[in-house]
Formats: sequence, structure tokens, C-alpha cells
Amino acid sequence: MDTIIFDKTGTITDAAFEVVRIIAFGRSESDLLGLAAAAEHASTHPLALVIREEAGKRHASVPEVFDSQILPGRGVSASVNGKAVLAGNALLLSEAGVGGISSVQEEAERFGATAVLVSEEGRLAGAILLRDRLREGVREAVQALRDAGLSNQLVLSGDNSRAAEVIAREAGISDFEAGLLPQQKLERIRALTQSGRRTAMIGDGVNDAPALASASVGIAVAGASAITAEAADAIYLPHSLAQLPEFFRVSRQAVTTAWQNIIVFALIFNATAVLLAATGKLGPVGAAVTHQVSSFLVMMNSLRLLYVPRKGRAEWFQPWLDKLKAPLAGVGDFAQHLEFDAITGWLADHYREWLRPAAIACGVLFVLSGFYTLQPDETGIIERFGRKLTNREPGLHYKFPWPVERLTRVRAHGVRVAEIGFRSNAKSSEAEPAAYEWNVQHRSGRFQKVPEESLMLSGDQNMIELNCTVHYSPEHPDDFVFHQQDGDATVRVAAESVIESIVTQEPIDALLTAERQAIEIRARKEIQALLDHYAAGVNVLQVRLEDVHPSLEVVDAYRDVSGAFEEKNRVINEAEGYRNEQLALARGNAQAMLRNAAAYAIGRTQRAEGDASRFGLTEVAFRSEQAATEHRLYLETIEAVLPGKKKLIVDKHEGRRHLLLLEDGVDLPAGLRNLQDQ
Repeated sequence: MDTIIFDKTGTITDAAFEVVRIIAFGRSESDLLGLAAAAEHASTHPLALVIREEAGKRHASVPEVFDSQILPGRGVSASVNGKAVLAGNALLLSEAGVGGISSVQEEAERFGATAVLVSEEGRLAGAILLRDRLREGVREAVQALRDAGLSNQLVLSGDNSRAAEVIAREAGISDFEAGLLPQQKLERIRALTQSGRRTAMIGDGVNDAPALASASVGIAVAGASAITAEAADAIYLPHSLAQLPEFFRVSRQAVTTAWQNIIVFALIFNATAVLLAATGKLGPVGAAVTHQVSSFLVMMNSLRLLYVPRKGRAEWFQPWLDKLKAPLAGVGDFAQHLEFDAITGWLADHYREWLRPAAIACGVLFVLSGFYTLQPDETGIIERFGRKLTNREPGLHYKFPWPVERLTRVRAHGVRVAEIGFRSNAKSSEAEPAAYEWNVQHRSGRFQKVPEESLMLSGDQNMIELNCTVHYSPEHPDDFVFHQQDGDATVRVAAESVIESIVTQEPIDALLTAERQAIEIRARKEIQALLDHYAAGVNVLQVRLEDVHPSLEVVDAYRDVSGAFEEKNRVINEAEGYRNEQLALARGNAQAMLRNAAAYAIGRTQRAEGDASRFGLTEVAFRSEQAATEHRLYLETIEAVLPGKKKLIVDKHEGRRHLLLLEDGVDLPAGLRNLQDQ
């Protein structure tokens, strides 16, 4: 690193703000504090927390809030008692067209404080001035970093210029930039990076996360939010920044140790061992021991990083430790500060001294380059001046160096995969989607779509997208390498040709459902036959249709057809249900009508028989007593004709009757009354 960038609030300060002054316009300080606390009720910013705490201490009345919105880098907006309220920095209020800000800003700069401006309905209601305290160990850390060569130090802050200047001066940092939004901090770091600087960004807030991610190294300090810690490359846990230079020192020491391991043990030590083995002075057992000793020395040298200086160590031990560290540290410093101009100049001046040893070393290395090893899953094919000699099995072998003999490695015992319609990129840095779905574009992750391979026409003329994998292994490595220019490409092209031919013969329903397995078996057999015809030396293990679906261009049409089909089935089901219901109802009504008719017939028959019987009995009675029967029938007839009437029948002479109707409330003549009584 060559540039250290500090965030102000919460990084080089404790974010322990205190209210130094309240400026209110047209209202009391308590009312202004309550209005600001209400607007800031949902914010987690340190200034918002201090304002709410101060409102609680002063027992300020906090009104009810509606529709609160946090504006990162600016402040908050809310609806308080039905009025639009803004609480934030000068940029927020100036964008809203609120006037009278400059005087409050001047007062805040005079105090070296941060101003939280409050407006109501577009009018400035006042401001709350807050000041922060410097974090413990900041001055010591800044000076120690400067002594370590990191003199380019900068403070980036979203506060006003005066507040940032006061804090930067107290921390011992001369350069600062104030009034920056999170996006502006990000752009500033990108500008430094593009100018060739290697930046280390130190911050804690959510607003610092983009800047931490964009810097060469992002360091989140203690108290950082989860988002900030995720975006950072390292997390500094102590509250005091006094140990921050130690972090840089240990990092540099780790790089130095790595260079020591590479130059001393990986190059010099191992090269010497190889030369001794090549001259026969180091046998197989000695070579094995030397290899283990090399690994052991690398481990022991790296373990020095775990050493932590402690106070009270014996003074006599320090000289011995310095003597042990001096040679290794010298090699590391040389590797870290290589001067290529000086090296090339020395080589040019002393070429007679190093040219012959270098030529001998190159010759030895040329001869030794004929040694090679084959892994358990590899087969080696040796060619001498272009003519194939033999195959080599796994193990250690020797061949004449290039260009006499050439080695071709073939993974003959491994399973290979030919992907049709897509390519999988295991090295992709893009985020993996939660799930792959056929009706969604594959735009990220390891999946790389190849439309010219995946788009096909089925046998019933439906456009589909098909993704397929073919698993195979080189059964005959010679044929696989020499009978075609690219064996993997041959397998892919042959598989694509066979699968496309099969798809054009099958309907889409067979590809999607019942015949899928049979199609895979058929494809494997036909691909194997085609590759055997090409003498590719390949054994096809299996074919898998990974993803078969209609083309995305016709997805909407498929959905319309599916919807129409479902609607058709619904109407048919409703019609069948109505038919079944009506048939059952008609059958029930018919049965009811038949039973009612039968009952009616029986009733009419029995009634007719009863009437006939009664008439016969009446006739017999009439014949036996005609006068009495006639009199009774007369009375029954009169009663039936005049029901509910008071009647008086007078019969004084035989063969002559008098019918008198009596009304309520009418007195009868004396003679008739006597007659009635009789």
C-alpha cells in the first residue's frame, strides 16, 4: 500500500457525539429537538441516535411520524403531523429549495461542529449542532504509519469542511475532503486507483461499504455494520487504533517470509539438490530426505510469523534472535526491492564470468528436461520426429528432450463431458442464481447459453431449446489424438448432429415426457456408431437430455394455448356436470310423476267406489223411509246451500214448508217465538 484513506465518523472518531448548541427559528429549542427526533426515529446513524437520546434527556415532546424515508448520505424525510419534514445536511435542504442555510452553516463552522438542519413545509425550522470525539490511539497510529513509509494519508468525510478540518488536524492528518456522498467517496478512490495508487480504505459505516469494496484493501474497524464487514477484506477488532500499524507490519512480514521461502528453499535449495542428484552424489534415499528437509525448513521459517513480541523478555536473547533474523530478512528485502537496471548492467559487464557456467547449466537442464511423470489417469504418447513410437503408462519416465521426442498427455482413464446447447464455466466470478428455470433467461452464474446449438425443431414443427450432455472416455488414446485434429470437438459435433436428427423425428411431447429415456438410449447408440465410423477411439458412456423446453420466444404463445386448453376443459367439465345433474333430476321427476299418477288413480278409484257404495246405501234407505229420507236430504241440502245462517223451518201443513232466515238482533213475533220454542 502507498495511500491510507480514513473515514471520519466512527473510524478516527468514537461516533460519540454531543449536542453543543440548538438553533431554533420561530419555536422553542425543545420543540425543534422533538421535531428532529420524530423525523430521525427510524435512522441508525450516530447523529440520529444522539438526537433521540438528547430529546429523551430534555423530555421533549416527540410528535407522531408517518411515511419516514432514509436518504443515505443526506438525512431523512418524514411526514410529521401531516407536514413534510426534512432533517439532514445542507445538501438535502438545498436540493429541496430551503433557504437561510448559509448562516447556520457559518455558525456550525465557527464551533467546528456538524449541523443537522431541520425544515418544515419547505421553511428552515432550525439546526442542531453536534461535535464528535477523537478515537483512542488515532494520533499514535497515524504517526506510526507515516514512519513506516505510508505518508500519503487522507480523510474522506460527509460532514462540513470545518468539522472535517478540526478532526483531521487533531488526528495529525493534513489532507482531507469534506461534504462527500457515498458515491463521491467511491469515485475518489477509483480516481486514486486509476492514477496508479494502491489504496487502503479504513471505515465502519454502511455508507463506506462501496468504498471499502473498491479500494485495493478494505479494512473495517471495530463496531462496523454487517454490510461493511462483508465488503471489507480485513476486520480490525480492537477499539483503539494504536495497533493498526502492527497489522501493516505483520502483512509485510508475511510477504517477506513468502519471498524467503520461494528464493531460498524453493529455488536455491531445491536446485542444488537436483544438481547433486543428477551428478550421482545424492541417491534416492538422500533425495527423499532432502525433499522432506526442504518442506520442514519452509514450515519452520513460516512459523516465525506466529511469534508475538512480549514485554519482559530476557535481554540476552535479543542478540541471538537478531543474528538469526538478519540473513533471512536480507534475502527477503532483496527480493522485495529488486532493481532490474542494476542487475542487467552487472550481467553485461561480467558476461565472460557467467556465460560459460550459464551455458553448462542450460545444457544440464536441457538433458534433465527429458524426465517426466504421468498421473494415474494419464497415458503418454511419445513421438520421435513426428512418428508415433509407443504409449507410456502412469509413472516416472524419460524421453529425449524436445525437439527429438515429443510427449502428448491424454486423460485416457477419465470421463469427459461434451456439453451441447450450453457451456459451464466453473471459474465464473458472477453470483450463482437461486435456481435455473426454463422460462427465465440464464444471464449469470456458471451457465453460458449457446443458442446456435440449443435451438431445434421437433418432429411436429415446434421450436424448442435443448441442453444435452454426452459422457465419454478415450478408449483408444492413439486414435483419439491422431485421427482428428480435436477429439473433443469431434465428439461434440457428432453428438450435436445425431441429437438434432433425432429431435426432428420426434414430437415435442415425446421429448418432454414418456419417450425421453428411450431417446437418450437411441442417441447414445447412434453417436457411438458415428464416432466408430470416424475412428475417434471414443467410448460413449451415456447421453442425458438435461433441459428440454419450448423456446423463450414462444413462451407467451404456449401460455395462451395452455390457458385456452384449461378453459376448454373447464367448460367441458361444467357442461358434463350440468348434463349429469339435469338427467338425474329429469329421471327423479319422471319417477315422481309416475308414482303420483298411480296414487291419484288408486285414490280416484277408491273414492268412486265409496261414492257408489254410499249412493247405493242412500237409495236403500230412501226406499225404506221415503218421507224421513226426503226430509233429511232437504235439511242437509239447505245446510249445505246456506252454511252459517240461522234458519227456522216452519211446517204446519203436510206438503208445504216455510223457511225463515233469522238475523242477529231481530226480535221474532210472539207467535213465531212460541213456535220456535216448541
